[in-house]
Amino acid sequence: MATVRTSEMPPSRTHRLVDLCEIASGPSGQQLEGLSANLEGVPVISPPDLTTENKVDPRNIKRVSIGTAASLKRFQLWKGDLVYVRQGTPGGMFGGTLGRRALIGPTEATWLFGAACLRVRPRSEAILPEYLVHYLGHPLVHDWITSQANRSQAVETLPSQALATAPIFVPSLERQRTIAGALNEIGTQIDAHRQLIAKHEAFRLGLLTDLLSDAFTEPGKP
Repeated sequence: MATVRTSEMPPSRTHRLVDLCEIASGPSGQQLEGLSANLEGVPVISPPDLTTENKVDPRNIKRVSIGTAASLKRFQLWKGDLVYVRQGTPGGMFGGTLGRRALIGPTEATWLFGAACLRVRPRSEAILPEYLVHYLGHPLVHDWITSQANRSQAVETLPSQALATAPIFVPSLERQRTIAGALNEIGTQIDAHRQLIAKHEAFRLGLLTDLLSDAFTEPGKP
């Protein structure tokens, strides 16, 4: 299903997020009855599934049955949506999950989002989701939004209104595409370097094991 948008925009270049996007809270825990990692069904995106690279990691994702998902159609995700963590662990921009977000692509379209998340759906042609996902991660923007969370020792909860009133700078579409393209390219390079580092770390461990293979043939003996 295509995202419904309108080209009508206020004259200012800075707008509240709610004037640009539809913001929806996730279903309650009771509505997600039977949520399980061992279930064949429809995936439900939760805070632990969002990475610091604005992506969804499906490796440990939980699911609900197809029947349950059918009753939760209004919580379905579309391509171009953003999932934003509204309830998560504290720890600042990179240390916790609060404020993490992911851009939904064709793979995640028709999936659901959980109770601890918000769905941000652009409804104006003036804002690109590829730009918005990066803009919301700017340190000043991130800190402004998350500073309004209700805090406890273990969990921070962000009122949806705090995200709704976040000021969003809206440059020209050409500039948005340039910004998103440059940051996505850097992200691709970072991913490549991380994979290379992981490969080298595995090689280092394997080499150490080989070089000390004779040291552990008789455990307990020097």
